[in-house]
Amino acid sequence: MTSFSPDGLTPDAGWRLAVSRTLPAEPDDVWRRLLSEWLPRWLGVDSVPQMVGAPLRDGAVLRGRVVGAHVGRRVRVRWTPKDLDHETIFQVTLQDEGDGTQITLHQERLLGAAERQDLLEHWTGVLDALVDTCSSERAVVLDLPG
Repeated sequence: MTSFSPDGLTPDAGWRLAVSRTLPAEPDDVWRRLLSEWLPRWLGVDSVPQMVGAPLRDGAVLRGRVVGAHVGRRVRVRWTPKDLDHETIFQVTLQDEGDGTQITLHQERLLGAAERQDLLEHWTGVLDALVDTCSSERAVVLDLPG
C-alpha cells in the first residue's frame, strides 16, 4: 500500500519548498553578490557570515544562525523571518551550469500548505526578478564599447 503525502510535506522537516533558476553569471560572481547583497536583503539581516555558528542579526535583534557553509557553493541558516513567529531552515545552493549558475533556494520547517504556498510564490518572484536583473546587467556589459 502506497501512502499519499501532499506536495512539499516531509516526515522529518515539515512543509518545505524549493525554487531554482539559472543566472547568466559565473559562480564566483554569484557567490560574492549572494553574501554581500542578496542574502542579507532577503533575510532582513545585517550580514551573512560564512562561519558555522555565526549569528544573523538585524541590528540588536538575533534572527538566526549559520548552521552550514560550503564556501562558494552553499549556505544554510536557522532563521526566523520577520513575518513568521517560528524558526525555519533556509538554504541557498549554487551549481555551475557551464553557461551560468543555477541558484536553488530551499526553505523547510514551514507550518502548513498555505504558508508553503505563500513563500513559494514569494521566492519564485525573488528569483525571477534576480534573473531579470542579472540578464539586464549582462546585456549592458556586452553592449559596452570594447
